[in-house]
Amino acid sequence: MSETKLMQLESEFPKLIMSIGQKSFGAHLLRLLNATCGAEHASVFNLTKDDLVEITAVSIDGSDTAHRQVEIYLKEGLWRKDPSLDEARQQLRIEDAAVVRTDVEHLSNPTLRDLVYGEPHVQDRLLICARNGDNILGLSVLRTSKKGPFTSEDVASIRSISNSIFAVVAKHINLTWDGPDVSVALTSLEEIEACIEECASELPRREAQVSSRIIFGMTTTGIGLELEISDETVMTYRKRSYQRLEIATQRELLLWYLELWSKWQNRSTRESDLTLSNSDRDRDRRLPRASTGITSRKTIGSQVSAAA
Repeated sequence: MSETKLMQLESEFPKLIMSIGQKSFGAHLLRLLNATCGAEHASVFNLTKDDLVEITAVSIDGSDTAHRQVEIYLKEGLWRKDPSLDEARQQLRIEDAAVVRTDVEHLSNPTLRDLVYGEPHVQDRLLICARNGDNILGLSVLRTSKKGPFTSEDVASIRSISNSIFAVVAKHINLTWDGPDVSVALTSLEEIEACIEECASELPRREAQVSSRIIFGMTTTGIGLELEISDETVMTYRKRSYQRLEIATQRELLLWYLELWSKWQNRSTRESDLTLSNSDRDRDRRLPRASTGITSRKTIGSQVSAAA
């Protein structure tokens, strides 16, 4: 590895370690990967026998491109048809780690080739995997046609730090794997409003404001006083939002919101996160996004953790 890259790693690795368990973890991971091999998109996943779970997915330009493409990869079950993942599994039967390069242009599956990789102009992909007990921990690193394919030095560089990356990722998973604390979703009106504003664009502003306050537990009169509208107007907005969401009760509204919040990339995972000021939240949103929509799983296996 060149001296320049080593200096960049010395700068980025401490930042990555300090971000363990935080929303900014994915952004710092990608900055490290970008310094190492010029990665423009990256995603980390945990693969069980029957399921693949996204841990984080980020893009260097700050967009949610990586996360959106991973959603397609998961929703369409494309990971089951991914030849690179199949090859990595085969390697892991005899080795502790696997590095597989995807020939994006010649993928036989048209959805993988044209939609998952073609739409964001991905030219080259490195898939690095490590054993995690009976599961597999994977890192997918991408470069677009703008940057060109990975060089042999890039591949060697990412391979040389892969054990350290997986150890840090394991620590991050250990802190976040229990899933979000649902009580956090309901203890902050700011949290509720921000989630609905970002994730439910079908609701007009007033309907979103009224719905947020219903979820927060406010009465019709209380909502009217705070928004400076009449009780009748509150009920009108409530009726319209229920119709728009195709629900009929407050309980259904609450269930709709909790599902929305559980998939929201910028949600607070702990009560301490709710102390973020508006400026802090706005700053975090400008960072490359990292999904933290992780369902409950057992603690990371000792094999990967032991690398820490």
